[in-house]
Amino acid sequence: MNITNFKDKNGIEWHLDINIAHYLEFKSKHNIDLSDAFSQEDNWIATIAAHENLDTLLQMLETLVRGQLTEKGMTIDNFYEGINGEVISDATSAFLEAVVLFLPAHKQKAMRIILDSVKVGMEKTVEKIASSEVEIQKKMMVEMDKMLNEKM
Repeated sequence: MNITNFKDKNGIEWHLDINIAHYLEFKSKHNIDLSDAFSQEDNWIATIAAHENLDTLLQMLETLVRGQLTEKGMTIDNFYEGINGEVISDATSAFLEAVVLFLPAHKQKAMRIILDSVKVGMEKTVEKIASSEVEIQKKMMVEMDKMLNEKM
């Protein structure tokens, strides 16, 4: 599968290809300049990559798949019905790859470094949570036992 493609939960494949019309729509509708991911610490790309702004991501995806809806005989509601958590992750990756490919060559390498850094940070967070899971569960059990003993 192409790096700018993703499949929804129904197995329908979607292709994300950003052009100047999309760029202008993102800028006017969402105040997001796709080429401006380098100047701010807390920027739009990190927010999208970390799945912290699903509303904006979904609206941007809607813009990119609009033409494909008619081809597939679908509505935007059908598109959204095919989206779940796993699909969001795949769609985000495809979207970010589409952003990289949209950028001029001199910005693509820098964007790739930013995306790789965000991915590493997310992976470390998941690892930290997983390693702490047993400890957190033990603490919760102790607290629950305390609360139950106080109530009885």
